[in-house]
Amino acid sequence: MSLLNDLFAKPLEPGYEEVAARERAAGVDTSAAGRRRFSPILIVGAAALGLLLTIAALQVQNNAAVVSSERQGLIDRIRAEDERVSRLQDNVETLESEISGLEASLLENSAAGRQLRAEVEQLQARAGSIAVTGPGVVITIDDADPESFDNPELAAVQDIDLQQVVNGLWAAGAEAISINGQRITSLTAIRQVDNIVKINYRPTQSPFEVTAIGDTRSLPSEFGDGPGGQWLRHFDLQFDVRSEESLEIPAGNTSLLHAQPGEAR
Repeated sequence: MSLLNDLFAKPLEPGYEEVAARERAAGVDTSAAGRRRFSPILIVGAAALGLLLTIAALQVQNNAAVVSSERQGLIDRIRAEDERVSRLQDNVETLESEISGLEASLLENSAAGRQLRAEVEQLQARAGSIAVTGPGVVITIDDADPESFDNPELAAVQDIDLQQVVNGLWAAGAEAISINGQRITSLTAIRQVDNIVKINYRPTQSPFEVTAIGDTRSLPSEFGDGPGGQWLRHFDLQFDVRSEESLEIPAGNTSLLHAQPGEAR
């Protein structure tokens, strides 16, 4: 529409206006009577051009409205699915807690049951199927300085950065790890789609808070000097490591679909 306004407000190019000003200064008649009138073809052409520009502008506006409406619809659907998944995960955690309570009450009736319960809890903690608590470290990771990269998108924390941090923590002696509240297990996927990092198929964003339970006397230095810390420093990512005497890591929520327990050997 601004193009149409410019056409009607200034029908002549600046060069033509300059020539007309010179002619007026030289005493040349520049009035409509002193010049040839516009031909009907030129008038019709100008009107047709204005009509085409108006139609094009309206079409662009309509397309923009349709695209915006479709985008908002997709955003609403994604949010609704995320909320549904969160509710289902809460239900799973509630049911798992009830099952654990029933198992504990049944196994407490005998010494053999109590021993079996302790062994089961150890296995569940290692598998990530139950929440765990203990001392450890919290590593906060944020994007690097965008001005240090030709492509600013490369300054963001990538999925491979988090993978290297997790591997570095395991190598440093971590016993349980979570990222932004998502438990890391053998079934965890850390993937990136359209610049969005997903952990356990849940979208997350910077800053990333990585919680690891382990020996606070050795874990910070082992991680900092190991491959995890070296990776973060190599790519100039901002990170901070602090020790905590009491941390809690939630249970994992990735269930087995096809694997079944085998016979013990």
